[in-house]
Amino acid sequence: MGKGLNSIYQLCALLGTLAFPGAAVAADGDYLSPELRARVEQLKAEVAAAPSDASNREVRARVLWDWANAYALKGGVLPVNLTQAITIIFAYADALGPRRAGIDEFIFEMSLLDEQPDAIGTLQADVGPFEAGAWVTVTQTYRVGARQIQTGGGFLVARHFMPNYGLWQTSDPRADNFLSISSTNPRVSFVTASAPIAGMHGDFRGIGEGLVFRLASGTLEPGDQVTITYGDTSQGSRGFLMADFSSDRMPLPLYLAFNEDEPFLTLPIQAIEVIGGALAGVHAFAPSVVATGEPFTLAVRAQDRFYNRSGDGHRGWRISLNGTPFKDLPAGPDPISLVDGVRLNEPGVYRFAIESPDGRIRGESNPVLVEVDPVRRIYWGDTHGHSGFAEGIGSADRFMTWARDDARLDFVTHSEHDLWMDDYEWEVLRNNVRSYTKEGSFIAYLGYEWTVRNIQGGHHNVLYRTPEGRERISGQFYPTLSALYAGLRATSETRDVVVIPHAHQAGDYRQNDPQLEPLIEIMSQHGNFEWFGRMYLNHGHQVGFTAASDNHLSQPGFSAPINSSLAQRGGLGAVLAAEKSTDAIFDGMKSLNAYATTGDRIILDFSVNGTAMGQRAPFANARSIRGRVIGTAPIDSITLIKNDAEVWRYDYLTEDGDRTGAGESLLLSFVSDSEPVQTGDNPRGWRHWRGTLRVENARILAAEGRDFHNLAFQTLTVDPESPDLIHFTTLTRGDSSSIALELADVKRSTALHLNLEPARETGGAPPIYRKPQLIPAAALTLYLRDMDNGRLRQSLAQDDYEDQIILRRVISEGPRDVQFAFDDTDDSQGDYYFVRINQANDAVAWSSPVWVGGHPKR
Repeated sequence: MGKGLNSIYQLCALLGTLAFPGAAVAADGDYLSPELRARVEQLKAEVAAAPSDASNREVRARVLWDWANAYALKGGVLPVNLTQAITIIFAYADALGPRRAGIDEFIFEMSLLDEQPDAIGTLQADVGPFEAGAWVTVTQTYRVGARQIQTGGGFLVARHFMPNYGLWQTSDPRADNFLSISSTNPRVSFVTASAPIAGMHGDFRGIGEGLVFRLASGTLEPGDQVTITYGDTSQGSRGFLMADFSSDRMPLPLYLAFNEDEPFLTLPIQAIEVIGGALAGVHAFAPSVVATGEPFTLAVRAQDRFYNRSGDGHRGWRISLNGTPFKDLPAGPDPISLVDGVRLNEPGVYRFAIESPDGRIRGESNPVLVEVDPVRRIYWGDTHGHSGFAEGIGSADRFMTWARDDARLDFVTHSEHDLWMDDYEWEVLRNNVRSYTKEGSFIAYLGYEWTVRNIQGGHHNVLYRTPEGRERISGQFYPTLSALYAGLRATSETRDVVVIPHAHQAGDYRQNDPQLEPLIEIMSQHGNFEWFGRMYLNHGHQVGFTAASDNHLSQPGFSAPINSSLAQRGGLGAVLAAEKSTDAIFDGMKSLNAYATTGDRIILDFSVNGTAMGQRAPFANARSIRGRVIGTAPIDSITLIKNDAEVWRYDYLTEDGDRTGAGESLLLSFVSDSEPVQTGDNPRGWRHWRGTLRVENARILAAEGRDFHNLAFQTLTVDPESPDLIHFTTLTRGDSSSIALELADVKRSTALHLNLEPARETGGAPPIYRKPQLIPAAALTLYLRDMDNGRLRQSLAQDDYEDQIILRRVISEGPRDVQFAFDDTDDSQGDYYFVRINQANDAVAWSSPVWVGGHPKR
């Protein structure tokens, strides 16, 4: 990272000046044990004598690993990307070949921290709070430590690869995002330059360029201060555009070099706070299943346009229940209001609607199913999310409080990437599970993400039933899927472990340990990957389905997307269990009593011959498929999949009829597949759709994007000068994204003219064999008179894919509570069935499969 050294031998010479004999002998208070201290001192001496290479890198990396973890447990801040560099050596040694290990700079930095802890100095920031998405001014002030900063040294101003804050610049002090530097030492001057930087504060999958303020003249002495101002407004700049998501630890990374020959060293990330903005929306949460007369809590969350908690509280709410006034809440500064002790005494389906006193802000809750004596409840959780412990943003406590308070989850796992995690962070996760879990209220599970490339097994989340005595079976030392399975079996009872693979760095669906791996994650903010779950089923594995967020902003369970990789709302996993307890929910996951949604809390029941989802029914020729869906929006369709083929579908939304001369409700949907065309590849990336839609021979009364939550990549506006013209951008990855249109004065000649601009596919964990493609421009016209049974489909061939644009005539308000039935007959053993639910708002739910006959997993 940084400019680095002119040669590896200069680094070794520097290490020699630090690693003098007896510099850090073991003594009372030493954070290293005597044995480890001896190994560390030997490592320093060896690296000073000769750089690391293929012959010694693994041995040296092991010492560095133990050293770094001991330092972290002491409370020290490790160099950024150190654990990742060690992972590369252990997990990908064969791929490295004769190349040098890439750890000597980290050994240099650790030696400095070990021997001269006061050399680096201190950093403080103006921590705010700042408003999300606002123009702000942020300062970070560095005080020089015991060691001088000489001419040629300086500060690398890095960007975390994830936040969508402004692109800073140093050339125009009157323009946006102007960045400046100043010092209390009048004898120094700075010049701007650049330096290569990789990892989470650079080009995440390569080497990028970071801004550097280098000392052009003078020397910074101990005690001198240097202030870097983000959004310096002194000469007319509007300031620095803050990222649009709230956080308790918004990263503005800085690195320090003492001179031009030494590497850049990590300065601690400051706890810069970002809070939500003006009230713009509301959402309510309630349990999905309750008993008659059972008290429960309704949570009402005021939020800004980015899903953050409202920064100015709320101005009061009017709550109705199934259309009848229920309760009024007075205005208050707290954006989250709790209505305790709600009781519903009659069985049925209930929905709470929320609106502001002026009626301008409206929202609703998930549906609540009230039963006389419910056998099983539905509990909602997120088993896959990240914070600043890995390449994400925010603290571990923020992650937990968001899950509990903002998302109102029943259970959660903070599953940090093992390749970035140290022992101190693991202990924090363990302690958080203990402190945040409250049986009957909120359940946390200890876990992590086993993070290796798909060619070595792909990403898998590992969850433990209890936190006591658990260790990470990490990719550093268990770098293949078979090694992961073996390591987990050797250290835990299989009943106490759940492993969940996911698709965007695709898990190896040819392998499945039936006692460890019951569920497959088929949806996240990375996209929809139903094909991934099907591949496990097609290989004979008895697995169920779940979904998760993979959110990287410490916002599990309820968050808005911010970029072109984590580009949609996160999913949710539903678990069916008798009670909200650690064991009951964990056993529900183990026994496949689960289903997946794209974030909406859709109530789903599905059975074959009375056997519930996730289970195996006795063999029978006659199969009675039954189910019920209680949606959060009108139901679009229900599709039954049998053995990888769609065998039945019912459409609840499309209207078959010509309404020429009247009004029309139309749904225009853009659809793309995410399944890789090459076996073993990662999924196809996001397919971007942007362009214009012109309506001919009809008037546009209303146009609305369905499930448009990514404000950077999903937009829809009616042209102010041409009321028949719509500008739009959206994106799809294994799903659909729709525009709802209300038209008047419709004629047989009414047409929709689409002009699509060229766009390149994007997405995290890009395909290995088929690289992201540039989709060419296209123009097409959809005539309403060409509709067949209320539907018109247009295919767009793209390389190895066939994208779809579908126009439908739809009813204005379809059913939200439907029961479905289908009868099938087959002589085959082991057939599996599952259903996919599509809603009119583009939300999706998938049941886990039911098998008929065949052999159970062993």
